[in-house]
Amino acid sequence: MKEILSCLELYFTKGLGNITIKKLIEKYGSASVVLETDYQTLKTDFGESLAKVITERDKTLKNVALMEIEKSEKLNVKIVPLSSPDYPSLLKNIPDPPAVIYVKGNFPIPENTLSVVGSRRHSTYGTFIVNTIIRELAKNKVNVVSGLAVGIDSLAHRVALEEKSFTTAVLGSGLDIFYPPENRKLFESIVENGCVISEFPLGTKPSAYTFPQRNRVIAGLSYGVFVVEAPEKSGSLITANLANEYGRLVFTVPTNINNTYGKGNNILIKEGAIPITDFEDLKEFLPFLKSPLSGLDLSQLTSEEKDILMFLDTKKHYDEILQKFYNKYQDIDSILFNLQLKNLIQSDSMFYYRVV
Repeated sequence: MKEILSCLELYFTKGLGNITIKKLIEKYGSASVVLETDYQTLKTDFGESLAKVITERDKTLKNVALMEIEKSEKLNVKIVPLSSPDYPSLLKNIPDPPAVIYVKGNFPIPENTLSVVGSRRHSTYGTFIVNTIIRELAKNKVNVVSGLAVGIDSLAHRVALEEKSFTTAVLGSGLDIFYPPENRKLFESIVENGCVISEFPLGTKPSAYTFPQRNRVIAGLSYGVFVVEAPEKSGSLITANLANEYGRLVFTVPTNINNTYGKGNNILIKEGAIPITDFEDLKEFLPFLKSPLSGLDLSQLTSEEKDILMFLDTKKHYDEILQKFYNKYQDIDSILFNLQLKNLIQSDSMFYYRVV
């Protein structure tokens, strides 16, 4: 409770953004410690300006944070601070993760995630892609992340629900605002079988500002982004570009050059996105779609190597591995190196994943 309260207080403090809050928590370990740190220490570590912002913050913000917690409890909404071990690790590792996320439904979320995005207006081709490739993802119990918008987003969520797979909806509003209103029943179904999340305080209405903010969370939550069908100028392309900046994979399908609904797909492929023509293509790039370890001879591995190999069922950041095994094994770097030499894992920008 104290940490949630402290993180909300930082979040509501004018002059503090998500990038700064992340740096503060990384430095001091928690939002609570940040608020308790004296002016001189803050000045030494972060400069005079930031030290003043924190130590001279509006003291009524604590009451504002308390009221936010009370409202969330009445609505059965969970508030997860950035410092929580349950905070999604992939999202935590982007440059500007939300200081808090509001969650309704099942949590923590599975991290075998792929974001699926596309235009509100789409052709029958887009519907076909969702009902074939995305459906196969859901059958393989991949957590399908999308934005609950009308169009491709809604189709992707529904396919996941039909296949009894987890699905995560990221809103561009507070969790007490049903937008778009016609998706209220879909919202409620996702809460029962997956979860709905937002970084925005309760009561926040959707706007031209909130949707781009929402898009970075969609990109950050996932191992990669699959653009089903998007025109040349589309929010889906913004999400794909953000994913690329975060070092995540970007997938799309080729379309006819006269398909105005999917012109953005071909643009993405020109810019280096991975072209997908069937579900089997994804298995090459998504470690959680690899064959299970049960068919692998592990007799030549040490117990430490087996332990970490089993942990890497989904893509994990080095810091997450260190946090998990720091008190158990002394030389984690050597274990990771040996697993790479044996062609059992690979690394990508400090992320490690199984290739078997």
